[in-house]
Amino acid sequence: MSTPGQNSAVVKAVLSGDTLIVMGAPQNGPPPEKQITLSGIIAPRLGRRDGQSKDEPFAWPAREFLRKACVGKGVTFELEEFVASIGKSFGRVYLNGQDVGAMIVSAGWAKVKPAVGNNVAKNAYIDELLQLEQAAQAQSLGMWSKETNASALSIRNILVPGDGGYDAKDVLEAFKGQSIPLVIEQFRDGATLRGYLLPSFHWVTIFLSGISCPGFKRAEDPSLPDTAEPFAMEAKYFVESRLLNRDVHVMLEGVDKYNNFYGTVKHPAGNISEELLKVGLSKVVDWSAKFTQDPELLYKAERIAKEKRLRMWQNYVAPARSATIASAAEFVGKVSEVISGDFLVIKDFAVPPMEHRVALSSIRAPKIGRRDEKDEPWAFEAREFLRTRLIGRKVTVGIDYIRQLPNSTAETERVFASVLEGNNNVAVALVANGLASVMKHRQDDQDRSLYYDDLIQAEAAATRDKKGIHSDKPPAPRHVNDISTQAALAQAKQMFTFLQRAGRLQGTVQHVVNGARVKVYIPKQSCIISLALAGVKCPSTGRKEGDQGEPYGEEALQFTKERCLQHDVEVEVLAQDKIGTMIGKVYLYKRDLSALLLQEGLARTTGRDLTNEMEQAELSAQQARLRTWERYDAELEAARAAEAAAEVVEHASQEMSMIELLTDRLANAKLDGSKSDFSPKVGEACVAKFSADNQWYRAQVEARKADSFLVLFRDFGNREEVKLKDLRPIPSSVPSFQQIPPQAVEYKLAYVKVPSADEENMAEATGFMQNLLGACEGVLSAKTEFFERSGRHHVTLVDNSTGENVAALLLRNGLAKLERRRQDTPGLKEEQERARNAHLGIWRYGDAVDSDEDDRSFAQDVAQARAKVKGGK
Repeated sequence: MSTPGQNSAVVKAVLSGDTLIVMGAPQNGPPPEKQITLSGIIAPRLGRRDGQSKDEPFAWPAREFLRKACVGKGVTFELEEFVASIGKSFGRVYLNGQDVGAMIVSAGWAKVKPAVGNNVAKNAYIDELLQLEQAAQAQSLGMWSKETNASALSIRNILVPGDGGYDAKDVLEAFKGQSIPLVIEQFRDGATLRGYLLPSFHWVTIFLSGISCPGFKRAEDPSLPDTAEPFAMEAKYFVESRLLNRDVHVMLEGVDKYNNFYGTVKHPAGNISEELLKVGLSKVVDWSAKFTQDPELLYKAERIAKEKRLRMWQNYVAPARSATIASAAEFVGKVSEVISGDFLVIKDFAVPPMEHRVALSSIRAPKIGRRDEKDEPWAFEAREFLRTRLIGRKVTVGIDYIRQLPNSTAETERVFASVLEGNNNVAVALVANGLASVMKHRQDDQDRSLYYDDLIQAEAAATRDKKGIHSDKPPAPRHVNDISTQAALAQAKQMFTFLQRAGRLQGTVQHVVNGARVKVYIPKQSCIISLALAGVKCPSTGRKEGDQGEPYGEEALQFTKERCLQHDVEVEVLAQDKIGTMIGKVYLYKRDLSALLLQEGLARTTGRDLTNEMEQAELSAQQARLRTWERYDAELEAARAAEAAAEVVEHASQEMSMIELLTDRLANAKLDGSKSDFSPKVGEACVAKFSADNQWYRAQVEARKADSFLVLFRDFGNREEVKLKDLRPIPSSVPSFQQIPPQAVEYKLAYVKVPSADEENMAEATGFMQNLLGACEGVLSAKTEFFERSGRHHVTLVDNSTGENVAALLLRNGLAKLERRRQDTPGLKEEQERARNAHLGIWRYGDAVDSDEDDRSFAQDVAQARAKVKGGK
């Protein structure tokens, strides 16, 4: 064979049985690459990765032979020619001095191409290859095999996701918890890969669980290259140089709606996700980190890069701290969370305070299941044992040892400690009640609890008495119905009435979403609910990492979290929103959480469900200018309140001037004779011709039908179906809705309900209002009590001519009823009682309106009353 070439490189990837990619040494960035097709030979062609075409016989075994022989190894090479018509470079590659092409032919995985031309050296090389081919044929090697069905069995059946292919959820269910062989064919970025699961040949896209790497943004012009985010190229090279085409294993841990997987890829050298984090080429993603077996490994790896300010963390500023937990033998703190029966989160009393994750020394409690996994028996009882005794309590933490986590450096560690509440060792109490087992240490292992002998004695007593995990009987079954998710909306609506009628209920806060929203476990009803505090709103927190959110949003979250998370509370359900979230009160040691937030200036009232305690709490925060009230000016607010109270719906004079302006502008626009190819979309503003007077007015498209459009004339409040020929875009001479807002505003009487389903009462109530409006010439004073997100105002209307409250007039005549939560509203309650006692209007059939639901119709109420009358009750 010829002398090896002089160009050195490392084989990055193998594309087929005769084509590979080599790369040079990195120089201030990813190294140069070269794709080389081996001269003089041709291997069987592989099918498309998407399964659209099949492999030629023996194509995959040929590729695998070359991949296993060369990937990741140093080679030398020499290029012989470049064929521009097919864009390929041909050459010879040498591995440890051996010609790679000759190796493939000798193993029977490629054929020799006939010699072309009079190149003596090349022809001599072809002759040598032909001799090797004949020898392989004689020995029935590789593609020359004479075994039955060898050719057919060598062709892969590639399984692809989507229509006609596999369902990723089924694959996850089949392989979950298993370490599956994987060949990675490509990386989109440092944390996204594609490859084949072996030996099933599922073609998969996998996002590395718990991390994200800088990516690449596609250019609008397809001819231009993608734009790399900072460190994206380096992250991609980091994983490609270590994993591309290598033999690795993956553990599938999750799936998204696009049939993409989340998983952890492990190489014999370790977990690639941790390595990316350690060198600052990725960041932890909290929500997908929960998929992994031990998220703490990822956080510890990230901490290393932060401390060294590597790459993505080059501008990171660590919180000032005099000493870390690892350098202290003991510290005092407060238990802020119980993660499991042997793992706690403890906030120390340093300035500023810091939270530490601490494992109890020398014991193991039953494991809490992640996501859809079931808890191990007695896991819930073990955690509850600690929660009820420790949450929010002061403890002393004595550090016994610090252990390195698997596949980690000395800096990636877990702290094991003895935790004392007063003079009581928490771990000893757990073991004594049969809720944890004691680890068996070697005699020479000094990494153990200082109270190890006490733990052994406690376990012996628990075993003797058959307590907990040593019992012959399993723990009492628990069936918890989680109605806090969107998927459980129907169940949440069914449970609402039971929860509302139950009054105050005992519960435990399991999760704090923000300052005014929590998830609570209700033991009596054996359910988990999502509950928003009634009558208050806290500043929002950032929804994504890096989002700042509103001022004091994070502080409100931490306030509620510190006081409520895993604490026993009382809850009172008052209402429910459209997505199933309960609306109500949370009481901590008889104190209203809403009032506590208001008192600290971390929330503001919304105008509904107010109590005197809440009003006083907000007033004190305003006067002290706390947090959200830091710019509060009492005199300015009083002036604004007086101005708002004086505002009336009768700003009709201003409105009429605006209407006149708009009418004049539209008349001058001469739209009748104009032509237009205007075809508006739903929600788009326009002008439309009103059929009653054939005049043009501003409108907004609400729906599109076969040959017409439903529009809302937003300056007048009426709707009409309009043909396309009677629609135009708003002329430039006519003010838009941004320049002059819609002149018709939707108002609703605050605190009362009027008939909606019963025709008799509805007609009577409507006639009453029409007569009232006619008598006062349609001009009323209005005070907005609160408003909905849709813009609808809930108002108190007063007839200027008589000073009468319109809601009170309706109640007095039995044409409305108070909302359930407004039964004690002064001035209105008496009017309702007067009509009820006189059997006026809706009360004519007796006391029938006692529904627990605000959205129950009057027709149902009246039907119920009539049934009672007919039944002689």
